[in-house]
Amino acid sequence: MLRDAKLLLLLAIGTLTVMAGAVIAPNLPSLVEDFGLNPEIAGILVGTHLITVALSVPFFGILADRFGPLAVLIPSLLAYAGFGMVGALVPGFRSLLIIRAFLGISTGGLTASSMGLLGKFYHGEARQQVLAYASGALAIANICYPLLAGLLGLLNWRWAFCLYGLAIGFALLCPRWLRPGRQHPSHPDHSSLESTHQPTPSAPLLALVTDRQILPILLAMLVTCGTIYVTFIYVPIYMRDVLQSTTAAIGAVLATTALGSGLIAAFGVRRLAQTFGSLTMIITAYGLMAAMLIAFASVTTLPLMFGVAIAFGLSFGTIMPSLYGHLSERTVTEFQATILSMGTGLGFLGQFLSPIVLAPIVARFGVVSAFYTAALFALGTGSLTAWQLSQPVSAPEINQR
Repeated sequence: MLRDAKLLLLLAIGTLTVMAGAVIAPNLPSLVEDFGLNPEIAGILVGTHLITVALSVPFFGILADRFGPLAVLIPSLLAYAGFGMVGALVPGFRSLLIIRAFLGISTGGLTASSMGLLGKFYHGEARQQVLAYASGALAIANICYPLLAGLLGLLNWRWAFCLYGLAIGFALLCPRWLRPGRQHPSHPDHSSLESTHQPTPSAPLLALVTDRQILPILLAMLVTCGTIYVTFIYVPIYMRDVLQSTTAAIGAVLATTALGSGLIAAFGVRRLAQTFGSLTMIITAYGLMAAMLIAFASVTTLPLMFGVAIAFGLSFGTIMPSLYGHLSERTVTEFQATILSMGTGLGFLGQFLSPIVLAPIVARFGVVSAFYTAALFALGTGSLTAWQLSQPVSAPEINQR
């Protein structure tokens, strides 16, 4: 399957959602210095694109259903490259903030359309395998993009924004590699790709979203992603102020977090769940996350920072796939793609809200207070999620949708 050109291109395009934030995160301290920003304001800059992603994905999903995913994907890729690279030329904070908002809109377009293409090219077990590949690709992207951005940031933070130009190359490949009408061999039926453009009943979907077995998991995704995003905002600032780290070192630490996440997600979650049970695994992972958030606020050496980062990544890589798995189990097949995508959108929303919620706390008590506050959120979310997942799943409540 990995020899399939369609899949490789769609996986590469999917990693651009990571690049949107990974390029700016390791260079945040340099941005703060050049623009004379307060740390709490800088956090909002990092997350600006997240809210526009969350808001634009449903809109672009409708457009993709109406005009075809490819008609949305190519313009979104070109817009992504344009708004991303022009960020290197902006003179100040406000103009960069606006550019980041438009970058988020274009990211929403490529996210919705690429997911639509994956849904049309792959079905059944093939789709599950593709989702596993996608998780691996995102983990690799979370390692590579911060490292590349950190290295380019050694020259100047503006050079890192050139990485967004990769989207132009992907856009040029789309017409040839993602031509509509060609059916993938893993497709289970014999209908054309266009035949899948059927409207989804909104009433059952709304009932499913508000179901007491599904809504708590969606909310847990929102809060957990907001908690995780603290590391991308405040770890770089902490490393600059306390450890006197370079942008390359900051990028390496962020990449280490992604490495831990990718390793456990790919090779450990299933075995841990089989050995200890999913519920015990999730409770332990939330506890580890809280402990490492507190550790971030106490680290005084770079080697120890790498150790804390990889342990934090292990907790993240355990929690999120587990939540997606429980969400999938509680969702009827016809709505699984929509509900899982909604979980992703809420994750983006949680990341956007994270600096807004923490900004007044950081302004009053300093950067380290962000880590302690996030640790409390992790413990609270872990406790409530564990209680929710311990409740029996009501089959009639799911199947009657």
